[in-house]
Amino acid sequence: MSEKRLRLITLLAVAQIFGAAAAHAQTQLTPGSFKAYAPEAMEPRVSDFSGKPVPRYASLRHGTVNGRSGPSLDYPIRWTYERAGLPVVIIRESQDWRKIRDPQGDEVWVNKSQLAAERTAITTNTGSIFREANPRSAYIARFQAGAVLTLGDCDGAWCKVEAEGHKGYVRRAQLWGIDPLTAAPGIN
Repeated sequence: MSEKRLRLITLLAVAQIFGAAAAHAQTQLTPGSFKAYAPEAMEPRVSDFSGKPVPRYASLRHGTVNGRSGPSLDYPIRWTYERAGLPVVIIRESQDWRKIRDPQGDEVWVNKSQLAAERTAITTNTGSIFREANPRSAYIARFQAGAVLTLGDCDGAWCKVEAEGHKGYVRRAQLWGIDPLTAAPGIN
């Protein structure tokens, strides 16, 4: 079996395993339901709690994260996310809790320990990771909709990404979690 075919099979298998795992308590996270984040709806400001800008991107740290209706354990669980690395937008903060917006546009509160600063993006459809930021370059791997990729720098129409050790470039239009807030360093 060729090396390229093996990498394709590996990445597709990973996307299938994790693509279906992004579950809410009542609904599945599906790429067709992704909501564009509208930064114009909220002016960035610096949080008094973390000293970091809000809104900003983060990712889920663990494979199971409970999203609550308010900022404490006293509030009921609205969603249970089952997907480490899922990109989210932090839209509000309290001392130990962060209100997040997920790719479907749902908003819940999670404890700050459940979030990582690692920048990730989620694919909105099937596509390829290219060796260079050029659709004519060789592809390194293919992905299905819903694959979570570690995000690097974005320049123009392309973003540098990494998935399962494969580093390359993906078209910006194929990723959720990419907008003017993208300024955090990721992979090199």
